Amino acid sequence: MDKKIKLANQEISYTLKVSRRAKRLRLAVYCNGDLVVTKPSFLKGEVVDKFIRAKADWILKKIDNFKQTKTNPLNSLSRRDYLNNREAARILILERLKYFNSFYNFKYKQVAVRDQKTRWGSCSRQGSLSFNFRLFYLKAEVRDYVIVHELCHLKEFNHSARFWKLVAQTIPNFHALRKILKSKGASR
Repeated sequence: MDKKIKLANQEISYTLKVSRRAKRLRLAVYCNGDLVVTKPSFLKGEVVDKFIRAKADWILKKIDNFKQTKTNPLNSLSRRDYLNNREAARILILERLKYFNSFYNFKYKQVAVRDQKTRWGSCSRQGSLSFNFRLFYLKAEVRDYVIVHELCHLKEFNHSARFWKLVAQTIPNFHALRKILKSKGASR
């Protein structure tokens, strides 16, 4: 259900989703600037506006951030770009994954290359790795950082100090690369 709310003298539209499975309120701002609020079915509606107002600074900052990154050519890649470059991206990612895993020697199950809107990569608890085909268009060092980041989640399924120490073994300048990646649009 589409709704509107006024935040800092701006009228913001948002989609309210009601979920029987949700246990708490959840906000998401997507790269197209859409705000989606998921509400557990047991909560009353007036709680939602209060929750959104409490998070107003964060919401407005995210929306503004995504407006600025819309000029990023990576955000304008189409489904056709994905279909045309998926296999080349997969080959490149598998090659770099093999290279970095020669240092770590972790076990992973499958590797998928997808047209993801909000993530550069992910790792499941079952050991499957998934990567955004847009990695193909990034500088090699930034792409390598994402691959190593997901690879290290196979050992440390968190962002603890131990996790970052693993990443630093092969990507010592990961802090700078994370900043570059965040400027490219999709980020964690």
